[in-house]
Amino acid sequence: MNNIKNIFFIFLVAVIASGCATTRSFSSVDSLNQSYTKNISTIAVMPPDVTLSILTAGGALEPQAEWSIAALNNIDSSLVVIDNKRESDFVEYLRPDESDPIYKTIVEHEQLHRAVGQAILFNKLQYPLPTKKNIFDWTLGDGTKAIKDFTGADYALFIHVNDSYSSGGRVVLQLAAALLGVGVNGGQQAGFASLIDLSNGNVVWFNYLQRGVGDLRTETPALITVELLLDSLPD
Repeated sequence: MNNIKNIFFIFLVAVIASGCATTRSFSSVDSLNQSYTKNISTIAVMPPDVTLSILTAGGALEPQAEWSIAALNNIDSSLVVIDNKRESDFVEYLRPDESDPIYKTIVEHEQLHRAVGQAILFNKLQYPLPTKKNIFDWTLGDGTKAIKDFTGADYALFIHVNDSYSSGGRVVLQLAAALLGVGVNGGQQAGFASLIDLSNGNVVWFNYLQRGVGDLRTETPALITVELLLDSLPD
């Protein structure tokens, strides 16, 4: 009986430890420039780049479309709540029709954000570049002026999140590994958010989030995730 208690204690400790949120933010500004037409900064919220998956017993990630759609809706609702608490103004963004000449430029920059964000993570948190050790000067390029013209906003907020949930088989594997005193990772929530100055494409703020708990499929936990992602977002 004591051995069983010890196993579940080890498993419980691992679950609690995985629930600790790790965030790391970088910024090149203390506050946002005010709009020329308003006394507050305007931020275009770009369509979140979100994928929810099941983590199988073998460690493979199987994307779940319905979960991802639910997550997008919950993130949108969370952004409304956060916008009401801020001094800046979130501008509703609607992707243009594919026939619009600006469509390709905007979609390319949505994809570029993911690549630049991953480069920031690699070079700031894993293998720092000597030339960027003490500075933060990443950019999406001046093509972002097209987004500025289209939305009328001063900045653009990009959000990228991958969220995974352990399958039943993965949970069994975790318990079996605990018998041997070995830790096996369960589902993880990881993502980053960036604020882009649309006048020049510079990334003026970036925040990384990783934790072992959270559920973007439901409204309240999703709000917690978005609040963690945007906690240090400058006003």
